[in-house]
Amino acid sequence: MRGRALFSFILIFILSSLDAVSLAPTPYGARLKISSPSDTVYTDIYVDNGFIARLDGSESSYEITGLESDREYLLSIAYRDAYNSDLDAEFVYFETGNWDGEYLWKNMTDDDNKGRVRELRLSVKTVHDEKYGQYNEVYYDIDGTAYRIFPLFDFGQPVSWVDYDADTPQAICYRTNAEKFNKSGINPSRWRLTRMEVSPLNAVSHVETVAFGISIDCTIDFSFFLDDEGKKHVSFLFEGPSILRTFLFYSPNGESEDGAFILDEISSL
Repeated sequence: MRGRALFSFILIFILSSLDAVSLAPTPYGARLKISSPSDTVYTDIYVDNGFIARLDGSESSYEITGLESDREYLLSIAYRDAYNSDLDAEFVYFETGNWDGEYLWKNMTDDDNKGRVRELRLSVKTVHDEKYGQYNEVYYDIDGTAYRIFPLFDFGQPVSWVDYDADTPQAICYRTNAEKFNKSGINPSRWRLTRMEVSPLNAVSHVETVAFGISIDCTIDFSFFLDDEGKKHVSFLFEGPSILRTFLFYSPNGESEDGAFILDEISSL
């Protein structure tokens, strides 16, 4: 029924241009501001001719989510009366954004883990992979050199235990993290990547670490989000058992309840 209605309003209103909707693309969709014509009871939203949502005629905003980054879409909006008859329509092509850019966290306190955590710098690059889908590569700035912290190893690459003092890029990245955020002063002897999880909005590494014969599982979670003003941010969080939280340094700024470091975009790529 909705497919037939969509076909109908496209035929009737293909030349319509109301400019009643303003659109701000996001990395995963778009934020809409809608000024519906008078007598509108329902506002139906479609993306690439697929039904997305029906709004009450008085609703003036909507956020489309779940789309892919760096891709063009057709937005179609049908304005309908109480009898589901078409009043007018709009058609807008738009391209979604991405998370590509440089991000910065600055310590706003004197609590800096003995001077080791005054700021954090990350860069993000969108990847479209035929097998693993869309995900974000995350690079960690270490003395001006970008080390890939996610994924630590290529997907599908066999991984094994890594000595703490090894000189591979993965070991350098892990060791720098450990030295920066470890409050205990006790260095691990070895570690291994056990699993990775990806989605357009998350990048998670599961790591098993051994120190003094004790094994501890930890996750390193990068989350990507927009604030109310549409500005891009990356949340960087260590998660694990309670003993882990005793030894790790978390953000002292208080920007999140779980101690995550919230990095703000400072430049786009």
